[in-house]
Amino acid sequence: MSFSKSKLRSILLLIAVLLLLGTFMSFAQGTVKLRVVTYFTGEDPFSPAWKDAMALFKQKYPNVEIIDEAVPTANDAIRTKVKTDFATDNEPDVMFFFTGADAIPLLKTGKIYTWDEEIEKDKKWSDNFNKAALKFTTYKGDIKEYDGKIYALPTIGFYEGLFVNKDLFEKYNLALPTDWNKFIKAISILKSKNIIPIAGSILESYYLIETFVLSAGGPEGHDTPFHPSWETGLNYIRQVYKLGAFPKDALTIKDDQARELFYTKKAGMMVNGSWCVGGLKDKENTVIMPLPVVPGGKAHPTDIIGGFGSGWYVSKKANTEKKGLPVEFVKFMTSPEIVAKFVSIAGVPAVKVTLTGLSPAAKSGFDMMAKARAICMPIDAQIVPEAFTKIRLGLSYVVTGERSAKDLLKEAKEIHERAQK
Repeated sequence: MSFSKSKLRSILLLIAVLLLLGTFMSFAQGTVKLRVVTYFTGEDPFSPAWKDAMALFKQKYPNVEIIDEAVPTANDAIRTKVKTDFATDNEPDVMFFFTGADAIPLLKTGKIYTWDEEIEKDKKWSDNFNKAALKFTTYKGDIKEYDGKIYALPTIGFYEGLFVNKDLFEKYNLALPTDWNKFIKAISILKSKNIIPIAGSILESYYLIETFVLSAGGPEGHDTPFHPSWETGLNYIRQVYKLGAFPKDALTIKDDQARELFYTKKAGMMVNGSWCVGGLKDKENTVIMPLPVVPGGKAHPTDIIGGFGSGWYVSKKANTEKKGLPVEFVKFMTSPEIVAKFVSIAGVPAVKVTLTGLSPAAKSGFDMMAKARAICMPIDAQIVPEAFTKIRLGLSYVVTGERSAKDLLKEAKEIHERAQK
């Protein structure tokens, strides 16, 4: 059998049309797979809300299959996964990931969708965002990142502070640790009663580092990479460690183990973040406040660490190939209905939601953030991850006196500067 050239062209055209029709029908019938990476897994308190949100999305889009590739934040698992995916041209369709320094290398690949045009085009959706959330400081500027564009949409804000088991303080007639002297006295009395004063992990000391640095240097010192006040902050952690304030195994336990000590009243205080509110076993007797200002510290008593340090990113390629479904997914996840599910567990909303029935613990956290004179993003949003990891892992040597904070910070600064070249 032979075909003329015109018939052959007609057949090839028909095949092409059928293939396109098949792709369209496949999309319409829901064989589209959406690969999503978040850290809402394992011990993360937002995991239940994430599962509920996915279930509601599937109700609206019953023919879409979500490939949930959530990995934990512990041991930098999500950072490793995301970097590896991008390095191997296997970036996820959608991801909930950090903003600031962590994001810069990914943004510079040109693979990530920018939201500016969609924000202007779909006002019904974008007007739900609190204006402060889209302007919040992340990279020496705002959430527009280094080149003036918006790549990540925030949903859950956070704060960090000093969590206090108020009932233990009342039991031992202790004043709440609103200043350094009361803080040090609480450490001494709690220790004498066989209560761990501060449930903290030196191994995973993210929150200790940045809150003590802020207390020492104030916003200006904290937000200036490797400012001299950073050394002061680390040395005060060492001083508190030498007082016996931390668990005996603080050098080796992980953050989730330290949290459990606080949750079960084996510890009187904990330096941690709003994500812990959901895990509290006693929300009635927990109060959250700023870390007291260290002697000679430059911070205002209300200054805290907080902000919107994570957001939803979309792959440009995936959004084109999947007919805008990744963008629609993120719009769904940033709707008031869905954000309310997350904020009911912990955190503060980036969109306008009605919050009712807050526990005393959650209310104290909201009040702390509302009263803050300054809210600073964490140190790991300002310097490259490798440099911050050097500080975090080196802290154990500082608190035990095996090396100086000055030398550790000098080494971390060199790592940061090499990465910037």
